[in-house]
Amino acid sequence: MARLMRQSREIKELFRNKILEKVSKEKQNIQQKVSEEFPSWLTWATKPLAGFAFDMKHNRDCEKGDSGEGKAILGFWTILPKEWIMINDVVLEPSPEDFIQIDHVLIGPPGIFLIETKAWEGAFTGYKDQWKRKQGNIWVRCGSPTQQNKRHVKLFKKWMADKELYTCQPEIEQVLFPIVLFTKARWLKVQECSMPVFDSVIALSLYIRSKTKNNVLSNEQINKIAEAIVNAKPFEPTNYQQENNNALLQTKQNNSKTQVQMGRAKNGRSYVKILGSKEDAQKFWGKYEGKKLSELKADKYSTNAWYFYVED
Repeated sequence: MARLMRQSREIKELFRNKILEKVSKEKQNIQQKVSEEFPSWLTWATKPLAGFAFDMKHNRDCEKGDSGEGKAILGFWTILPKEWIMINDVVLEPSPEDFIQIDHVLIGPPGIFLIETKAWEGAFTGYKDQWKRKQGNIWVRCGSPTQQNKRHVKLFKKWMADKELYTCQPEIEQVLFPIVLFTKARWLKVQECSMPVFDSVIALSLYIRSKTKNNVLSNEQINKIAEAIVNAKPFEPTNYQQENNNALLQTKQNNSKTQVQMGRAKNGRSYVKILGSKEDAQKFWGKYEGKKLSELKADKYSTNAWYFYVED
C-alpha cells in the first residue's frame, strides 16, 4: 500500500489566509472598476451586485473540487505499492499570488503524477483540451480540466526548480505526468487532449502501477520531494527580490508622479512597469539591480507607461 503524507493544518491555514486576501483584493478591484465605469447614480446598486457575483463565482469554483476525491484516495492507497507516497489536497504558491491546488500528488519510482479529480456528473467530451458537457439535447462549453492541470504542471515545475528538488537526468518534463480523473461522469469521450483522462479509479491506478518498471527516482529522491511538499509554505521572496521591492517602495515615496508595478506576464516572465515620463522610466531602468534585464519598451496599451522584463 502507498504511504500517505499531508500538509499540516498550520501550513494550510497560512495558505488559506493568503488566498482569502487575494480574493478580497480581486473583489475590491471589481467594485472599483464598477465605480469608474458606471454613472455615480448607478454605483450604489451595481457595486454590491458586483461583489455578490464575485462571491458566487468564487464559491462555485471552490465547490468543483470539494467532492469525488475520497474514492480516488482509497483506490490509489490500496493498489499502489509501498514505494509510493501519496499527498492529497496539495496547496503551493510557486510565485507571488500564483496559487495551485492539486487534488493528488503521487510520487514513485517512475516519477511524479499530478492528478486533477472531477466529480462532475453527466456526459462530457474533450477535444484538444476544449471541453463540453451535455445540457439537455445540446452540447455547451465548460471549463477545461486538462488546461487547468497544464497550469498546475507549469507552476509545479517552477516550484521544483526554485527549490532545486530535481537536478538530474532525464529532464524534469519527463518525470512529471499530469492526469485527469472523472469519478462520476455517466459518459466520457476524449480525443487528442494533452494528457490522459480516466473515468475509473481502478483503471488509473493500474495504469500508474504499470509504469513502476521505469525506475527514475530513488527512494531518497521520492522522500526528499514529498517532504518538501508537505512542509511547503507560502511564497517567500529571496533577498534579491526583497531588496528590489524595497527600492520600488522608496521610489514611490520619493516621486509621487512615478508609480512602479511588479508582476508576472501571461508568458511567465517577471516584469517591472513604470508609470510616468520616459526620462523617469529610463533612470529607474538604469538603476535597477537585477539579473538580466530586457530593453525598456513603451506599453502600447497605456499612455505614459513603460516596462522591462527581469529574467528569473
